[in-house]
Amino acid sequence: MTTHRAAPAALVALLALTGCGSGDSPTVSEAPSETPETSEAPEPTDQPEPEEDPDLPSEDQLQEFVDAIAASTPSALRDAADLVMPDSPAADYLTYYTHNIEASIDAGLTEDGGESSDIEDGYEACATYDGETSCTAYTESTGRDGQIYSFLVEGREIEDRLIVGSGESVETLGGSTVEFIAAYLNANDTHLLVAYELHTGDARLQMPLTSYRGPSGRQSQSDGDWGARSLSPDSMSHYVASFPSAELGGELHLELVDEDGWDMETVVLPTSG
Repeated sequence: MTTHRAAPAALVALLALTGCGSGDSPTVSEAPSETPETSEAPEPTDQPEPEEDPDLPSEDQLQEFVDAIAASTPSALRDAADLVMPDSPAADYLTYYTHNIEASIDAGLTEDGGESSDIEDGYEACATYDGETSCTAYTESTGRDGQIYSFLVEGREIEDRLIVGSGESVETLGGSTVEFIAAYLNANDTHLLVAYELHTGDARLQMPLTSYRGPSGRQSQSDGDWGARSLSPDSMSHYVASFPSAELGGELHLELVDEDGWDMETVVLPTSG
């Protein structure tokens, strides 16, 4: 069976667009007054400070969230779960992103943590690999009850680009189970990334061979998969498969192979949530 492993640089490229530019706004000076100045001092005006919206998270919370994305460690991402509103688009994104990092770890792919910085209307997380820096912008955050509810990723709304699973699993070879976790269309519309978990029963399984059937019926093989290459009995791994130019709302097809008996079975996972 042929399987694919995605390199860390490819993983970063798929997660978001690369290269973020910035520019300085011109400084505008106030024109001199055309009326003669008087020696009278202007009366002080008491203007109340704007009240903080209790629904919005604080700037510290927003930065802490993007810091966790930049660090890309399971512990930092678990801590970030306290910053997002449950069952919100932000929580769904964190579920997908955390699974992606866990799949990279299960594949033996590790990277140094990145850095975050302020940008207009939000923050960006940047990581450098082989001398190339990739940045992802998180802007225009919204909140509810003081927690992060949603945000834009590279200027795109995540609600239209992300589907999470229901938590249901499908049983397959040797009592193994497969669960659809999330499907995410990356910010530059080049790849659909589908996340799933595989738990083995009595069988020793290879990494599944994956294909994706879109809503239109078009089916294609993945161009990259990451997770454990093989699983012993009573084990589990996080997996992600990437599909070029695929649409949300299709089916993930997994070809499972028992390494001992060479039994095969195809599992079809709907990715419509």
